Amino acid sequence: MTRTHLDADELRERLPHRPPFVLMDGVEEIVPGVSGVGVKNITISDPVFAGHFPARAIYPGVLMIEASAHTCGVVEMASMEDDDGGTPQGMGVLAGVRKFSFKQMVRPGDQLRISVHRRAGLGSLTEYECVLKVGSRVVAEGSLALAGQIEE
Repeated sequence: MTRTHLDADELRERLPHRPPFVLMDGVEEIVPGVSGVGVKNITISDPVFAGHFPARAIYPGVLMIEASAHTCGVVEMASMEDDDGGTPQGMGVLAGVRKFSFKQMVRPGDQLRISVHRRAGLGSLTEYECVLKVGSRVVAEGSLALAGQIEE
């Protein structure tokens, strides 16, 4: 069964992450194994803003990379769902970060849209191109590699 949208509850069923490391609020588009668009609403209540930075809140680039990896993982897992929409019993892990650049700051009140597109696969590795936007502005971009199915 192909899903084109996942809300926060459906994401919790698919991702192994739990607060404060759930870095997505939803998925707006999924083409299983090919591409997807994840959404992260940046709010001042995110725990990271207690220390990054108290006088001027800036969402950390490393968390944008991890949110991108979550989006890639959802796309990969969607390609392994059974006909009833059941999720697989394992997960991939982030295996590499290449050429990620940060172009503009992301701040509370922004909605981060994370577009990922599969570029290549070799053995158990899959590479995704990632473009992160706030509105029409590209705030970050780069590529990530996921290592294949890892049993939990």
